[in-house]
Amino acid sequence: MNPKSPFILFLFCCFSLNTFLNAQTENDSLAKYSYEELDKIIFKNQSSNIQRRDLFIDEFLSRANNDKDTLKIAEAYFLKAVYSSDSIAIRYSDSIINITKNIKGHKKFPAIGYYFKGYCLYIFGENQKSLDNLLIALKYLKQTKNIRLELDVRNAIVSLNSNWKDSENILKYQIEIVDFLYSLKDKNIHYRNRYLNALKNLSSAYINTNDHIKSLLNSKKGIKETINTLDTLSYYDFISMTGQAQYFLKNYQAAIDSLQKALPYRNDHGKAMSNYYLGKSYGKLNQPEKAHFHFLKTDSIYQVTKDIFPEMRDAYEHIIEYYKSKNDVQNQIKYYDRLIETDKIIDSTYTYVTETINKKFDTPQAIAERNRLVEEAKAKESSWKYSFAAISAILLVILGVLVAAFRRQKYYKRRFENIMSIERNRNTLNQTKEKETSKKKDIDVPEEIVETILQQLEAFEASQKFTKQISLTELAKKLGTNPKYLSKVINGHYQKNFSSYINDLRIEYVISKLKEDSKFRNYTIKAIAQEAGFGNTESFSKAFHKTTGIKPSYFINQLQKRLESS
Repeated sequence: MNPKSPFILFLFCCFSLNTFLNAQTENDSLAKYSYEELDKIIFKNQSSNIQRRDLFIDEFLSRANNDKDTLKIAEAYFLKAVYSSDSIAIRYSDSIINITKNIKGHKKFPAIGYYFKGYCLYIFGENQKSLDNLLIALKYLKQTKNIRLELDVRNAIVSLNSNWKDSENILKYQIEIVDFLYSLKDKNIHYRNRYLNALKNLSSAYINTNDHIKSLLNSKKGIKETINTLDTLSYYDFISMTGQAQYFLKNYQAAIDSLQKALPYRNDHGKAMSNYYLGKSYGKLNQPEKAHFHFLKTDSIYQVTKDIFPEMRDAYEHIIEYYKSKNDVQNQIKYYDRLIETDKIIDSTYTYVTETINKKFDTPQAIAERNRLVEEAKAKESSWKYSFAAISAILLVILGVLVAAFRRQKYYKRRFENIMSIERNRNTLNQTKEKETSKKKDIDVPEEIVETILQQLEAFEASQKFTKQISLTELAKKLGTNPKYLSKVINGHYQKNFSSYINDLRIEYVISKLKEDSKFRNYTIKAIAQEAGFGNTESFSKAFHKTTGIKPSYFINQLQKRLESS
């Protein structure tokens, strides 16, 4: 037996005893807290100290069980659901429903159990079951008058229907939300903002159902609501929506005037849509150059944000037709490729849109036309006879490429060393600085809401749930806020849009994982992209290059060499 073994065993026993006593002391000290104090401590530690948070949740549940207090037990189950994975959360939602379904008149239970279960089912793709649970929650809330929760449920129903129901169904729910908020809009700024947002959604729903006069009237109602307020963003959103309605009513110059007026004040998605309808309006006025300019602007915004919308396909058709008129084969091929890729995304994202969208040519036809152009280009290339001067020029080009490649390698090497020389990547440090320096920036969101959202974003970042596909609307739901507030906080505190925020988190995660996990370094680029939450290899590579200045394959190769030589 090793002579040191008794000493090591003694130390282990002392450590175990000390750990037990500390845990016992912590558990004993929890008895002094009331339910309200436990709840506050849980919220305070929701992301900063997860173990402590879970300890207090367990105490809350244990005490509620001992007191045989059904409502407190339900509260504890709700806390468990909020801070658990979706698969576990759905079981706690069922527990809430089971113990409170016979309680009548309570503002929160059992409605919130059905609401949370509906959310979890939506995450798992169970759309019909999700809708069933949300409608049950709404039935309870109509009786108990929990306005805030009822509004969240109604918005969840609209968002769910937007993904898989037709426009008529969505319109019905949008009208209900506007009517619901009308009597509340003058109570405080939060209800007023929600009312204005509901008006925008209703105007859009009328356009989708081809009721363009109602869309125009509704947008003008929104303009009246905002014209004497400081809400300039909503004002210009409504101005832009009148432009869209005017386009469909064939008032093309009026459409252009409204869209141009609002364009500088809209977010990325709004600018893409405005440019699209500007392109359509100029096209109707037989101004193809201006139309083409705005369709290209729509594409340039989409290439940065990857925020797809069904009209994007029509924009590509116009761009292709323009280049066809100019006999520009290379650009035809380029935008055929983008149209085909966009078709795949739209078909997988929108259920009903693809059945009604007006297509000049279907995807198989687009693929066939694209391939024909490529073959013609190859045939022309093979028939060319190069002169000595042409060959010399090619050699000079090759030499230039080699020189450029050499310089690029030096640049990549320097970028790699920069990433390796700091503990965290540069983008994360910049995020921290931006977050600290921009906290005082006025972003037109109440301070207490900003602080709550920032705390929840920290928890979201720590949970690494950004590695799953998530949209601005979905994250806003998960954080218990609305997309507009969440977008403003991210723009104001991180100085970037939602798409860049998520992509930067994913790239930071990938770099850290590559440094620490040898198995992860053996993954293919496609597998790494999927692990980090990117939809495809191309979007991952672009995001990685944008953040680091180098390609992921180069970084992995250099990292492997560095580790093998150390």
